[in-house]
Amino acid sequence: MTHAVLEASGLTLSFGAIKALDNVSFRVHPDELLSIIGPNGAGKSSLLNCLSGFYRPQAGSVRFLGQDITRLPTHRYAELGVGRTFQGIQTYASMTVRENILCGFHTRMTSGLFSAFLYWGRVRREEDRYVREAEAIIEFLELEELRHASVGELPYGLRKRVDLGRALAMQPKVLIMDEPMAGMNPEEKSDLARYILDIKEGRRIPVVLVEHDMDVVMDISDRVMVMEWGRSIAEGTPEEVRNDPRVIQAYLGVEA
Repeated sequence: MTHAVLEASGLTLSFGAIKALDNVSFRVHPDELLSIIGPNGAGKSSLLNCLSGFYRPQAGSVRFLGQDITRLPTHRYAELGVGRTFQGIQTYASMTVRENILCGFHTRMTSGLFSAFLYWGRVRREEDRYVREAEAIIEFLELEELRHASVGELPYGLRKRVDLGRALAMQPKVLIMDEPMAGMNPEEKSDLARYILDIKEGRRIPVVLVEHDMDVVMDISDRVMVMEWGRSIAEGTPEEVRNDPRVIQAYLGVEA
């Protein structure tokens, strides 16, 4: 059996009397796109926050590449290779596309403040390397003509693409995406879905995706997990989930 890249075991999280997660367990395997769906309030974002270190569950554990990372500081998740994008845009509006993407390399940089101030040879070589890698991401996301454009002047869909580029600059071993297509028009969604598939298949980075657009989810996912009231109620291939009576009743709705 293939070892999991990311594994949640019995995650339980409460906010006062509200149980956001109730004994949730699942695995993410290499070269896999796992989508997590469910109605608003199902616990999807709380689950992603536990997987990326922003929340600490009261019970259960998160394992990454076999290591228990549940209680590690949040920044260590990024350093280990857990990448994350959020529902809102997290770019720097006054900076260029390339500068925003370069910010994503900060967890990989080894130069200290003193050596950076003096701009020694090692610092220059490191900077040159990350500029080349940033350019590769810009080319991958088809942002070449916008590399020097100020991100605050870009349309919403392109700013989301820059946000994705910065997450890729972290060189993640797994990428967690929270509703990346929210607010996008159909053309922008189609473009982003293509990039997500290229990340999984071309860059071989497994993806955990929370998304409300069921057409996109069913089209690009390898597996789908369905949540309701903090629990996982179904898990399987898109076709299996689509035909699960519990899912139809809880989320997808019954066709007339």
